Amino acid sequence: MAAPAVSIITPTANRERFLPALARCVMRQSVNWEWLVHDDSPEPSEFMLELSARDSRVRYFHHLGPRMTIGSKRNFLIGEASAPVIAHFDDDDHYASHYLPEILRLKHDNHAELAKLSEFFVYAPSTKFFGYMDLNAEVGKHYVLSGGTVGEIEFHDKMKIGSDFILFYGFSYVYDRRLASLASFDDVNLYDDETFIRRVVGADRKVIAADDRNASCLHLVHPASTSRCFSRYEMPDFLLSRVFPQYEGYPE
Repeated sequence: MAAPAVSIITPTANRERFLPALARCVMRQSVNWEWLVHDDSPEPSEFMLELSARDSRVRYFHHLGPRMTIGSKRNFLIGEASAPVIAHFDDDDHYASHYLPEILRLKHDNHAELAKLSEFFVYAPSTKFFGYMDLNAEVGKHYVLSGGTVGEIEFHDKMKIGSDFILFYGFSYVYDRRLASLASFDDVNLYDDETFIRRVVGADRKVIAADDRNASCLHLVHPASTSRCFSRYEMPDFLLSRVFPQYEGYPE
């Protein structure tokens, strides 16, 4: 078997119901991958045990003992990875079949060490809000998605979204594994991506952020998620299945 070109990493806990759909997202990627999952739920995932037993590309680590932070899990998985490139697949997001081929091509063509999305589609199942987030939009009306609520806010010249906001939202990070030697993730559950990317940029490494007009990734915001989003646009929710035909819906 050829060595993987990319190591997909997923830290998780107590989200057994999300993993089958994410596994199908991984399986549909047409690049040569391996998938590493760190899970510190009280009981191991039967689904992941069975999948890793029959597919050697899937490596499932179940941790017993004190819970680990998301940042620590990422560091562990990067240490176990064998590919030269790391891709974050968060357990509650949806990645279309063309996601990895496109973002890896973007990274390669621009000679970047880290690539991510600066614009992306977002969906909040509890409110059926479907929108498009633009991290370049520092002013104007935005929809605030947090947990199970949707609000509105108007950013203006005296209250802008920070110019560095474009760097955050690590669910779409794809980067050279060697960056971990200069920018490990902090031992935290919230904003672990923020300190990591600041160290990468501070070391003068090339980072590129791109739009997602081809609908390659759907970022989910739900009551159990750690993400807070400022969607620039709202779209009718009936378009969701047309834009993301492979999305199976929020697992109950």
